[in-house]
Amino acid sequence: MGRDRGTRERILDVALELFTEEGYDRASLREVAEHLGVTKAALYYHFPSKADILFALHLRMHALIDEPLQQLRARPVTLERWETFLSACMEKLEGNTALFLLHRNNQAAFSVLHNEAHRHAHTELEEWANKLFSDPSLSPGERLKMAASFAVAFLTPMLAAPLISPGNEADMATALRQIIRGVLRTPAEDGAKTTRNGSGPRSRAAGGSPARDRAEN
Repeated sequence: MGRDRGTRERILDVALELFTEEGYDRASLREVAEHLGVTKAALYYHFPSKADILFALHLRMHALIDEPLQQLRARPVTLERWETFLSACMEKLEGNTALFLLHRNNQAAFSVLHNEAHRHAHTELEEWANKLFSDPSLSPGERLKMAASFAVAFLTPMLAAPLISPGNEADMATALRQIIRGVLRTPAEDGAKTTRNGSGPRSRAAGGSPARDRAEN
């Protein structure tokens, strides 16, 4: 069993390198087998298809944030605990940039992955996130900060992919952490704090304006 697991992980390691460098669509199972020095039949013993290999690599990415996520979900979320969670996730990703590059370079292939159990896991995570971002114990301003900092941690690296190259991952991670800290630690606007209980100044989005407020006062 241990030997089989070792072979399985070696297949994933080689596929990770080939899929990242050549692209998932261009890399073949024959190349994976040749790099490992095994037959394609040996690959099929562990993975029925190339898509199954890609999916297993996707699960590696999920596994990176499992521990930080479980720690976050153990107690009520605060901005401080949210920052700790994002920092832990980024530390995990920083040490596994190959997985990040795989996802960045093969977004089309990942978008068509289909697995019923995995979709259920995604749905469960989305339901938890929706519950978190609608938590009445957090002010609207705090929830917006959490959403914005999440985007900085997970979406910005994808959008700024050309800025990330081998050797500068630590610098990029440091810059992202500084941005996240700035987002989360900026004092909340009074309106964001008071919207929760319906008091405070009327926002412009709700139809108010400084001139109208002065007239009404």
